[in-house]
Amino acid sequence: MTDDGTLKAAHAEIRRERVPSWKQKYMKEHDVPFAPEPTDEDLNWPEPMVSVTWEHSYITMTLDAYDKLKAKDKKLFNKLGGMY
Repeated sequence: MTDDGTLKAAHAEIRRERVPSWKQKYMKEHDVPFAPEPTDEDLNWPEPMVSVTWEHSYITMTLDAYDKLKAKDKKLFNKLGGMY
């Protein structure tokens, strides 16, 4: 399980990466010299995820990445998660 501090750090990093480009896009689309602070939803956070968890570890990927997997890789991921 991930602790709260790790999640907060990940959230801050995602905002640092996504906010500048979101604001640029907003200003261009609305033809304004400033942009409001985006919501987490504006930044696509949290992204829809699929996860497999074991006693001491886990693997997580976005649904977008999962959708791009080949059928055999999806089957393996699902098997790891006990879905087969």
